[in-house]
Amino acid sequence: MLRLSNTFGLYASRRYRDQCGMTLPEWRVMSIIASCQPTTAREISRVLVTDKAWVGLSVEKLRQRGFVTRSIDPRDARRTPVSLTRQGRQMHDAILAIARSRQRRLLSALPEGTAETLIACLDRLQAEADRMLAELDAAPAGPRSVRPRGKRQGAGIADKRK
Repeated sequence: MLRLSNTFGLYASRRYRDQCGMTLPEWRVMSIIASCQPTTAREISRVLVTDKAWVGLSVEKLRQRGFVTRSIDPRDARRTPVSLTRQGRQMHDAILAIARSRQRRLLSALPEGTAETLIACLDRLQAEADRMLAELDAAPAGPRSVRPRGKRQGAGIADKRK
């Protein structure tokens, strides 16, 4: 699954860059803004399950290129919702057409009638992965480092000299 995901990402990265001048991280952020606008970097980060600083950098690049605009939330000045501009919506729609074409091509490689099953299975795997992550988030914080079994505290360099 990781190899397939990385191959999809590499293809998308090259195609979006070559055809639209858009990086894959920028596209991912743009796609969330398009579906949830107005939204914030924090919300985008939550949806993409990624680092808020990374999202913030992508939002800033999109803003500098005229694809998104920021505003101030009148109820909370610390929040800066972002939305697509008209130019951003046009770019989004162009890349979405490329993505949908890629998806149709990939699904056409499957035996007839199996695409729906694959999509349902992937949805179930994602739901379970989301539950697993939520369990980690809900668990009390414990030690982060784990020593390999069979090693005693302080073993290592001194033992190797013997």
